[in-house]
Amino acid sequence: MNVIPCPKMIESDESTVYIGGWNIVMNPLCDSRIFKACQTLKAELEKETSVASKINKAFGAENMTKCISICAGNEENSEKYTLVCTEDAVRISAPSLAGAFYGIQTLRQLLRSSDGRIALCNIEDEPDMAHRGFYHDVSRGRVPTVDGVKKLIDFIAYYKMNSLQLYIEHAFDFNEYRCFLEPHGYLTAEEILELDDYCYENFIDFIPSLSTFGHLYRLLETKEYKHLCELDEFTPDPNLWLNRMLHHTIDASNPESFELIKSLIDQYIPLFRSKYFNICCDETFDLCNGRNKGKDKGALYLEFTTKLINHVSSRGKTVMMWGDIALHHPEILDSFPKDMIMLCWDYCDNPNIGNIEKFAQSGLPQIVCPGTSCWNHFCEVINYAKPNIVGMIDGGVKNGALGLLNTSWGDYGHVCSLNCTLYGIVLGAAKAWNNATDAYSKDFDCDVSNLLYDDHTGITLSMVKSLGDCEMKMSWGLFVQWYHGMRNYWGKMPETEDAPEFVENAERCFAIADSFRKLGSGEILLDLSLAAEATAYINLAFARLLDGRELGEYRSNFLRWCEEYETAWRRENKTSELALIVDLMKRAMFE
Repeated sequence: MNVIPCPKMIESDESTVYIGGWNIVMNPLCDSRIFKACQTLKAELEKETSVASKINKAFGAENMTKCISICAGNEENSEKYTLVCTEDAVRISAPSLAGAFYGIQTLRQLLRSSDGRIALCNIEDEPDMAHRGFYHDVSRGRVPTVDGVKKLIDFIAYYKMNSLQLYIEHAFDFNEYRCFLEPHGYLTAEEILELDDYCYENFIDFIPSLSTFGHLYRLLETKEYKHLCELDEFTPDPNLWLNRMLHHTIDASNPESFELIKSLIDQYIPLFRSKYFNICCDETFDLCNGRNKGKDKGALYLEFTTKLINHVSSRGKTVMMWGDIALHHPEILDSFPKDMIMLCWDYCDNPNIGNIEKFAQSGLPQIVCPGTSCWNHFCEVINYAKPNIVGMIDGGVKNGALGLLNTSWGDYGHVCSLNCTLYGIVLGAAKAWNNATDAYSKDFDCDVSNLLYDDHTGITLSMVKSLGDCEMKMSWGLFVQWYHGMRNYWGKMPETEDAPEFVENAERCFAIADSFRKLGSGEILLDLSLAAEATAYINLAFARLLDGRELGEYRSNFLRWCEEYETAWRRENKTSELALIVDLMKRAMFE
């Protein structure tokens, strides 16, 4: 029984029942969202059995036989459900609509590759964490299409996640940004409204997340708003992505700054049902390093964020905020209102649980925020992400955190596709729902391999892990740094004689790419193979940077990779910064 997250209680034996042709019957309390979930279930049941089924709604659904009954109550704050499969019926019952929805997801997983025959079982289930979210960066290189986000929503709902945030800097059609918005590189209000509806249909809270203090590089580089930049003198580095990551922080002491940010917030808030609003306010690297030099960083940070918090609260929203700066200035921690939520992030493979404990001791509600370790890479690094995600969730459960917000950032152009960070997403969903899940067990990886990659051998997952290990030798982020001459930013520059090591690493990546292509032709395997090839090419390009070798023999295959990568990118994303990535790789390989 491959079910992720693993239910809290499962009783089963080796007996099975064939449910091909069984109708799906809802009780009268089931709404349109449950009906749509039942339509998906019906389609998958018919695919497995090649036998038609029907959907109905009726009184007494819980007593009908030779059917799949879906019975929901009208509670609002419950997500528990039971699923009982006997020789006579499959019964999903829950005190709430959300619980019924999650019971349907479990049945969908039981049906995967079953030919319509599922085990007789009794499942009782409910989550450990109330908030189980995913955070997706759409501002640093890869802006998704509406269909691309919907595909993500379907995916996280399947694994019982109930919250989604999209990170917005300049990738939305704000009035203040229209002077430089690039074609096909931003989301519109209409698109956000459509996504909000789609999230609602899938029992997902679509929470707005907007950069409002730091990380305002594109806005504060414009002629119109440059006077509001904290740095009164700034010489940009040739590396655009690094500039955007490290700068700019807004001038917190200028009254115009608050009016500008208030305008952005007020344009964005009405588009969302959610009662929450994430004002971000993380990594204010420039604060008091320019126009406010000499002022107390902690005091100025508190003053500006308090204005933002009060304004968002006046709009009827509960504030979320990244907690890193508050932790750097413990003297201001007690000054934040206790009805806001701190987002406690740490992306190390040995996360600092002490920060989670500090927020718990302060009395501030918190959500723990690990990461999938996909940014700065073409593919997630599972062996690094796993201890981070497991450690943060365990620490959160121990310290009474409200839940999880698993992050996927897009530093350096967001070269990693969503298909190359799926394991980390699933791991976070599994641990947040059932903290007792042993993420290091063979059984867990077997379940992931079956459900995620449709691979009973485990080869796909093994190759993804191997690719991540290769990326630790040479990542995209590290390559971009060194290509732009920043030799000491992330480490000592290798010597000329080290070039063969990177060629060898490239050959390992090419072999991994071949393995992915031999396993099948689906979108996930294609994107994984492209990620492996990309990692191979940046290793070769770095060897060229070290010893000046010629790479002409790779030209034709590399150009084929460029075409396939561009096609894969556009499958679920707008054009955004695709050309910057491909052009840089071409220059590194041949110019």
